[in-house]
Amino acid sequence: VSTWVLNALKQHTVTSLQQTIVWLRGWPAGLKLNNGLDGFLAELFLWLVHFWTLVFQPFTSCMRAVVVVAGYSGFVGGCSMQLAVISDTLALTTLHTYWFYMVATRIFHWQLVTLYSLFNLFRGRKHNVLRNRIDSCDYDLDQLLIGTILFTLLTYLFPTVLVYYLTFVGRRLAVIMAQGLLEIMLGLLNHNPALYVALRVRDPRMFPGGVCYDTNSKYERRFIEAAWHMPGSPVRLSRDPIPLSARNRMNVTVLHMRSLPIPVSALFFQYYQIWVQFSATYLSQGILRSLVVGDVVRPVQRLQHTMIPGAER
Repeated sequence: VSTWVLNALKQHTVTSLQQTIVWLRGWPAGLKLNNGLDGFLAELFLWLVHFWTLVFQPFTSCMRAVVVVAGYSGFVGGCSMQLAVISDTLALTTLHTYWFYMVATRIFHWQLVTLYSLFNLFRGRKHNVLRNRIDSCDYDLDQLLIGTILFTLLTYLFPTVLVYYLTFVGRRLAVIMAQGLLEIMLGLLNHNPALYVALRVRDPRMFPGGVCYDTNSKYERRFIEAAWHMPGSPVRLSRDPIPLSARNRMNVTVLHMRSLPIPVSALFFQYYQIWVQFSATYLSQGILRSLVVGDVVRPVQRLQHTMIPGAER
């Protein structure tokens, strides 16, 4: 098993990555990239892959121990412990893809910001930092000429940077989604309300979810009127209606308070919170904006501790 895991990790984290970079070094899908920048980025990332291979090589001998620990951890902490070990192992073995993603993201974001600034210069405008708006500005002829040249050069280099950026963004998102699925499975196990559901079905009064007030019926009202007496009148307690004079007749409303059990759907509110937190991070417009502008996409933090006070801060 350890040999299969080691070969699978090497294939998906090193070999396939090297093959992808070599493929990008040529004309990927018939796309003509800038030879100089393409060669530089390919050499840079291939060197980083080789460096990661040398760094991770001593840990390959411990893979058997990792598999054994992951297997026996189920006897100690259950399936949730195994999922946690798998998630940490995945994060450790894909650390180099995070490096590549950060490098490609920084280069892409820097070039995008520079192109935006040069485009404003080309239009005779500038960004006002104090007022956070775009104002008109008069540039010299030399500034416009140099800005136009730099804008043209960066525009032609942008497809090459974009290709590498999309490549490593795809790999990083795959790792984040895999970790997110493991987190969801871990959350489903940690917040499994099977015991509470069984107790709720057996005795709903064990889980009060509120109170309800019911008014008395007509029969109870007549009984209360008959049992109520004023000083000087004879006391008669009977369930039969007793005619009362106008001076001792009083209308009394009795409220019966009864407990309302919590609904079964409310026992699964932790699942709903986990889904809301996960979808708000990865299935929203914010993630799309981060990918477009080159911001770093980070995994969900503290997904397992939604009940701790202050966890949402």
